[in-house]
Order: sequence, then structure tokens, then C-alpha cells
Amino acid sequence: MAAHSRCCAGSHDRPAAKKHGRDAAPINPAGSISSTIVEYAHRVRYKVGDDLVERHARELHARASYDCWNGLSDKDQELWRHMARLDLTTR
Repeated sequence: MAAHSRCCAGSHDRPAAKKHGRDAAPINPAGSISSTIVEYAHRVRYKVGDDLVERHARELHARASYDCWNGLSDKDQELWRHMARLDLTTR
């Protein structure tokens, strides 16, 4: 991935970035909203692949924001992934 020093001055350079695979949970199911997001992601995982969700989430974010994707927190990225899942499965 290209360096982002021009777009956000490297403010997102985190030493240990988390991987968002099948075992990672950036949002802990503590409340009703977060548990709904986690449950929905688990329920539709067989319908849409993680790579498709990731690409669509980045596309949705790019359309709605000038912020750098890598500068978003893990929770914010997961919210964009949730919106992508909803968009991809309710068409």
C-alpha cells in the first residue's frame, strides 16, 4: 500500500495494526448495537466474502469522506464494513 504521508501526515502509522480476519473482533459485543453488528457479520459471512466487504466499505467511505481509510480507528472501519455488508446483502 502506498505511503500516506501526503494525505494525512502519517497520523495513522500504528506499529501493530490489527488484521481483520475471521477471528478478529474490532468491536466487542458489549451493547445492543455492537452485538447486532457482530451477529450480522457472522450471519452473512457465507453470502459475501471478506474481500468483497472490505472493497465495498472502502468505496463507500471514499464516496462519503475525504479522510484516509488507514487513519480511521478499527471501530470506525468496522462500522463502514457493516454498512457495506448491509448494502451488499439487501440489494
